[in-house]
Amino acid sequence: MIRAVIDLTELVRVAVQGPARSLLFQRWEAGAFVWVTSAEMIAQFEEVTARPRLQRRIRAQVSARIADVLSTCAVIVTPALKFPHGRDVEDDVVIAAAVAARVDFIVTADRDWLDDLALVARLRDDWNIRVVRLSEFLSMIQ
Repeated sequence: MIRAVIDLTELVRVAVQGPARSLLFQRWEAGAFVWVTSAEMIAQFEEVTARPRLQRRIRAQVSARIADVLSTCAVIVTPALKFPHGRDVEDDVVIAAAVAARVDFIVTADRDWLDDLALVARLRDDWNIRVVRLSEFLSMIQ
């Protein structure tokens, strides 16, 4: 079974769309992949979606429901202590969870990830973790 960590950028998109309209969320609920996360990643999601700029686009009940569903249905891991660091320190929670769980994919639209070719290569070569865009990931789990 494919295991993936979904970064904050994509998780916020799920909240903006609403889980019922998110193809990623639908595929996960249908069992197409295992969603891996950490308590730290869920807390980061809750903090970001509580910001006034996003509260205008995301109802509090939606972000709370997503956090609750992930907390109870996703695979929750303890982040790794040793992992390669990205350019943005806030991305470290994603990398630490991915390395700890030895996932197959990190799904992101974040340019800090996609443009950091050294990090992408290290994750691929050292941990066999591929960093992919959502569209690529969805095409693989059909």
